[in-house]
Amino acid sequence: MKKRLKTAVKFITFTLIACMLVLAVNEWMRPKFYFDGIWSPTNTYKDFYKLNKNSVDVLFLGSSHAITAFNPQIIYDNYGITSYNLSSEQQSILISYYWLEEALKYQSPKVVVLDAFTLHKYTEVYVYNDLNCAEGAIRKAMDNMRFAPLKIRAAKEIAKIDPTQDALSFFLLNIRYHSRWTDLSESDYYDSAFVNHGGIKGYNIIGGFDPGAEDVTLNVSDLSEVESEPMIEIADDYLGRIVEVCKENNIQLILTNTPYAESLQRYKSVAEYAADHDIPYYDFNEETLYNEIGYSASENLLYHPNYLGAEKLSDYMGKILSEEYGITPRIDDSFVKTKENYEHKVNNLKLKETENIYEYLDMLKNDDYSIFIFAPCDYSEFLDDEMAAKIQALGFTADLRNAEVGTHYFGMNDKGNIREEFTDEDFAITGSFRNGYGKYSCAVHTSLMVSAFHTYSMQIDGVDCGNNFPGINIVVYDNEEKTIIDKVNVNTSVEENMMTRY
Repeated sequence: MKKRLKTAVKFITFTLIACMLVLAVNEWMRPKFYFDGIWSPTNTYKDFYKLNKNSVDVLFLGSSHAITAFNPQIIYDNYGITSYNLSSEQQSILISYYWLEEALKYQSPKVVVLDAFTLHKYTEVYVYNDLNCAEGAIRKAMDNMRFAPLKIRAAKEIAKIDPTQDALSFFLLNIRYHSRWTDLSESDYYDSAFVNHGGIKGYNIIGGFDPGAEDVTLNVSDLSEVESEPMIEIADDYLGRIVEVCKENNIQLILTNTPYAESLQRYKSVAEYAADHDIPYYDFNEETLYNEIGYSASENLLYHPNYLGAEKLSDYMGKILSEEYGITPRIDDSFVKTKENYEHKVNNLKLKETENIYEYLDMLKNDDYSIFIFAPCDYSEFLDDEMAAKIQALGFTADLRNAEVGTHYFGMNDKGNIREEFTDEDFAITGSFRNGYGKYSCAVHTSLMVSAFHTYSMQIDGVDCGNNFPGINIVVYDNEEKTIIDKVNVNTSVEENMMTRY
């Protein structure tokens, strides 16, 4: 009996250890998207699970059009309404449905706002499969969903609709990501250090302007002459499921479309469905609504609104949620942190949009930034007093105006830790920043063939930041987002002090 008991204990212990190892490997191998590009689904879904239970009154679901359009922070700041954006890149209507079901385990929203873009197929350039989205987009949304019977059901349906996908791989991630062993990075090993930074309630912020863009709107005064474009096959099924779930849970469903030069044919099919099922439909491509919020393609972008366009769309949604659907304000302290994150991201965008070097240098006085300056050879000829003073105001002691021709300069300010190097000889320096997690190197090599010719190199966290441009090179590293956010050259060999990004 004792022998059998020992054997059983050993077996159970082995099984538990094996399961723990599988779970650990799964977590390591799962791709993390915190600050990669403009989509950050890891933050979106992990932050959702950290919300207080029943703290969200409005949920947003849909594609990247919705990610960049609806900013819960603006809605909260302007109307006190708590919301969360569960949209994701190319979010299939199937994914919208399953994330709604998942969300209802933790939250009791009064309103669900569903982006209608993926009810129709992508353009012919982006025809993926019957799920109407790329496999990678499916994984970004589903890999972050907690293991539960709901996820099992979702995985089975995904694999049934798209047989190229493996349902089991949604749980044993090594099946899908076994090749990631060579790509594991800091975010994989120190996941918790990343997830606590940067999240803004699922909203993804983008910047940029398109000065030449023309407004494209829909005149819907007479739809009788237009044939509606049918929605994709799965849309009717899963949209129907969303409608039923909302009815069962006494949730007001709202359909919407953000500005993206929609066709009248697509507008008509969604409008007809909405009318048939008594669902409010707000399409911001419609001329009257577009103009009512003061949208502008040149200032706010078509297809994916920049942060200024999102502020207009979010303010309008907040207004109708308050006035037409009776969503009342409530106090939620979690919006204090997300406000900080949002303002930080806005500042980053403004920095990257600034074309005046003097304003730019003023904006670099930010404790969240590590600043790298590399000035090879001749850079002092047209370096004026104001620019030199602003560089020193960033914590550097060197006066670059007095540098002799042929002198190379390297400077780094890592949150108050200063390193400066002056030399007229070849050099190769290395070091670390961000408490040892970041690495940098900088070098100057004189050509063996031509003594007056130099080659320059600089790497920061494995990213090539060097160039052979004359003047002063500035690289800005964001310690919050753990990435390089800007690289600028100021040509101080000419009087204009031209500023360019590289």
